[in-house]
Amino acid sequence: EHAAQRVMDRQDFDYFAGGAETESTLRANRAAFSRVTIWPRCMVDVSDVDTTTHIPALGLRNLAAPLLIAPVAMQRAAHPDGECAAARACAAHSIPYCASQQSTTAIEEIGRAGGDDAPRMFQLYVLSDQEATTKLIRRAESAGATALCITVDAPVLGRRERDVRNRFELKAGLKLANVDAKKNQNKNQNQTGPDKSAVDAKRAQSAIARRIGGRDASLTWDHLAWLRSVTHLPLVLKGIVTHADAKRAAKEGVAGVWVSNHGGRQLDGSPATLDALPEVVAGVDGACVVIFDGGVRRGTDALKALALGADLVAVGRPVAWGLACGGERGVGKAVELLTEELRTAMTLAGCGDVRSTRNRELVQVVGERPPRSRL
Repeated sequence: EHAAQRVMDRQDFDYFAGGAETESTLRANRAAFSRVTIWPRCMVDVSDVDTTTHIPALGLRNLAAPLLIAPVAMQRAAHPDGECAAARACAAHSIPYCASQQSTTAIEEIGRAGGDDAPRMFQLYVLSDQEATTKLIRRAESAGATALCITVDAPVLGRRERDVRNRFELKAGLKLANVDAKKNQNKNQNQTGPDKSAVDAKRAQSAIARRIGGRDASLTWDHLAWLRSVTHLPLVLKGIVTHADAKRAAKEGVAGVWVSNHGGRQLDGSPATLDALPEVVAGVDGACVVIFDGGVRRGTDALKALALGADLVAVGRPVAWGLACGGERGVGKAVELLTEELRTAMTLAGCGDVRSTRNRELVQVVGERPPRSRL
């Protein structure tokens, strides 16, 4: 991250690094990992630790590790090769890549970059224009996506104050390649008045908000029936943090839930995702896949999330930093480091394979009794 900050323009670095409002949720995501202790088991055969896994419900097979690259928007703001570089790096390391609807590269190009056999998913915002949404889904299917990740925690854009202060906008030559932002022009964009600073701030926020591309703020559980009618792909709901929503998602028969608070970029003051993870796991009660993201930086972070019930652990910002520092090679290095750190953590914790990491007795959250006392 520090290396990326040295080579990136401030507005671009702040776009990827920043969170909503006071960024309390952004900080909470990282802080939550310090409240979880790993209790290692010794005298276990870890001579040949196996990090590979399969998630057949999402069409993801032969993964090198239970890791996933989260749908980071506008990756060409970090490096000219952007999404294609990241997709190639993921394919080379057998780690699934989730393409963002808000990418600066068309999903077809991302698919070609990763290759036919690379594991990939597509993140989708349901638009008010159902025809446009259906066209996006068709493009994702044609590009080889094995699952659709429906973002459900962003009916409006969170107030990202770094972007407002920087008056963030994409550099010349870059655009959102999968949506038509012009359809969402703010009618108040040309507002004038005596308070120029207030007007400028409003214009900046309006310009940033235009990136939402006509998202449907009326999205409810009832929309799942329509989504199923227009695609054969399994559905993952991204942005679930409560037991009640997890339980409802399982009842609705979705293929997966994604524990996420949008990297602390939406509702400031919402729970850290690691705190939410056990609630969501209890809510789905084994009925569907659980994906987790939020503040993951080290292999031990991934191990803690797996022990708390995640099937896949997603990372986002490290991809942007890898891109900024070295394009495809930088992303590949980030993936290699995280995979190797996870392997080391599993070895030291006495976990010979991924299945053995999903053990609630492996970790203790602050406030809980040690594992022996819970037996």
